Amino acid sequence: QLSKPAITIALIATLAACGVTGGPLIREGEPVGMITIRNTSYSELTVVTMSDCDHYTYGLNRLSAGETVPPGYDRSFRVSAGCWDVQVGYGWADGSGYSTGTKRTEVYAGRNRILNYSGS
Repeated sequence: QLSKPAITIALIATLAACGVTGGPLIREGEPVGMITIRNTSYSELTVVTMSDCDHYTYGLNRLSAGETVPPGYDRSFRVSAGCWDVQVGYGWADGSGYSTGTKRTEVYAGRNRILNYSGS
């Protein structure tokens, strides 16, 4: 019988192989740019998902556990140059709702693509 850590590691490996994670932000040997999420809304962003445009899912949250992007702040991610689908949002502590913004953007090598999120 497998231990809980072994099952967890197997599940993560399976999800990564299936592309559910959204894939790596930086692909080996490719030029790198940056995506900056600028929070111009009145709420803390709690979710940032992104994947290259060829993936079928945005993947898992790219923010660390407990990390947020407060109103008026930015969060930057180094990514391979190319087409990216980015989704950001926030939820309420009681789980009663969720708002999201979605953008497709092109990132150029050595450049910073700033995406403003004002809420909806």
